[in-house]
Amino acid sequence: LGEDVLFPLYRLFKIIFVGNSSVGKTSFLRQFCEDRFFPGTAATIGVDYNVKTITVDNTQVALQLWDTAGQER
Repeated sequence: LGEDVLFPLYRLFKIIFVGNSSVGKTSFLRQFCEDRFFPGTAATIGVDYNVKTITVDNTQVALQLWDTAGQER
């Protein structure tokens, strides 16, 4: 079997990032999902959503990553 073999999707995890405004939630998620850093990222309005599929022990795992707007007090 080649390295390109796709394994069945067995697991789905929903991960929600919460925290204060301007602490790097969006930057972290963009770096993780897109392997790029975006300087000067605008504040998230409402909720943003990304999916990243990874392979763990020959099992494909889907990560639903939710980016919430920070809460200023």
